[in-house]
Amino acid sequence: MEWVLLFLVFGINVPVWTAIAFLRRIDDRRRAQQDTAVPPTRMRPDQVAVVIPAHDEEGGIAKSITSAMRIVPAENVHVLADGCQDRTAEIAAEFGVRVLELNPGRGKAGAMEAAIAHFDITRRFGALLIIDADTEVDADYLTNGLPMLDDPRYAAVAGCVRTPWDPQEHTLVGRLLISYRARLWTIMQWMRYGQSWRYINVTPIVPGFASMYRTSVLPSMELNPPGLIIEDFNMTFELHHKRLGKIAFSHSVHATTDDPDNLADYYRQVRRWALGLWQTLRRHGMWIGRFWFTTAVFMLEVVSSSLIILGLVVVAALVVLVPLTGGWVLDWPAYRDVHEVVEPYVSPFNLAVFLLLPDYLLTCLVAVLRRRPSLLIYGFGFLLVRVVEATATMWTLYRLWRAKSSGRWTSPRKWTALPRSRRPVEVPSNSSTRRIVLLDAVVVLPVASAVGLAMAGVLSAVLVAALLLAAAVLTTAWRRRPRRAVAEVSSATGDRPPGRV
Repeated sequence: MEWVLLFLVFGINVPVWTAIAFLRRIDDRRRAQQDTAVPPTRMRPDQVAVVIPAHDEEGGIAKSITSAMRIVPAENVHVLADGCQDRTAEIAAEFGVRVLELNPGRGKAGAMEAAIAHFDITRRFGALLIIDADTEVDADYLTNGLPMLDDPRYAAVAGCVRTPWDPQEHTLVGRLLISYRARLWTIMQWMRYGQSWRYINVTPIVPGFASMYRTSVLPSMELNPPGLIIEDFNMTFELHHKRLGKIAFSHSVHATTDDPDNLADYYRQVRRWALGLWQTLRRHGMWIGRFWFTTAVFMLEVVSSSLIILGLVVVAALVVLVPLTGGWVLDWPAYRDVHEVVEPYVSPFNLAVFLLLPDYLLTCLVAVLRRRPSLLIYGFGFLLVRVVEATATMWTLYRLWRAKSSGRWTSPRKWTALPRSRRPVEVPSNSSTRRIVLLDAVVVLPVASAVGLAMAGVLSAVLVAALLLAAAVLTTAWRRRPRRAVAEVSSATGDRPPGRV
């Protein structure tokens, strides 16, 4: 049982891809010493089309357009107002970009398909950058991304997700969810498919929040097959299944997107993603190759870990009922028999030492890598978020054969109508951020300590305290390291440093 709990925390993919990450670091250093001269065939920013599908996004469309206009000319930006009932199209038009209104809405994939045909993007541009209406693209996205398309073998560039950290804008639950997403993105992008693109080419998804495709491969892709709720999994599978080209990835090619900060929106988003993945797997089926094999292993791990998590919740409830009821539930023969079987395996000590501590150790590692000491506080609640994700994953698997979708989507609740650079609020100071996190620590740490003491005694509490202190020291020391200097770029079409776009 102890090994099952450790599998629940680390799985197979995390250790394997983490080992590959260390090997890749050696190769990255070797490549960094090679010549970085700009080839004459490199695409320019004015050869990139930006497409922003939007459905009732008046609260966030301005920040996406603003960020896109930092990297390409305004005429290269195409906003797709898909069945909008608000001011999305009107706000977009004020920026001088191209706007296509679609009524009735066709869903994100249908809107992109219509825009590619309407604006003749395949013929007029060399690359297509797709960003969500709540995404802010980094100013160096094309500077770092276009060189990856110098190699004609690469058909797409997967963007790296970054989540904004503004604690004062969210509740305690919101800060917990956003912190968990920061850990999740680190594990998935730094420790998994971020290591797989150069040689193995088994990247499972080109995220739809900010991804770039070579336009020459678009005519060979079925962008809008009927019945799929999301498009990015299908587009990634199209590249692999039809062998249209490899998928490039780099942490320097990134964008910032808003994650849900309440349980209702978070659950709906996870359920939508899970259903889209199941639908894509059903549509493409099985074929021989590295991608399908690694994806099958990953999905087997997702299903098994979800079942284990939900099973642990049920078993823990059965065990806890005994002290809560004073033991009278053991008078039921069936309950007593089940309790005798499961109780030795899910003892408080086993759960604390083989589940809670390893999971928190993973959080500590991510806190050091991301230079985010606040993860050490919110990490105590990450297992609860995993229960929510496991529920959504298994529910959508159950509903797979019944669920039908037109591809249309409902945006989660958003609070802002201006890009971060134009918000009429003060920029949060480090002191205010620390104060909020410390107040959360006052709430979280006593509860976590009480749970640790109750589950496994003083030893586990001491181990958690030592782990917390060590991770805090390491994270603080890592944050004080001098960052490598990055050459500044004046504009998307201005002068560039040698070797860059």
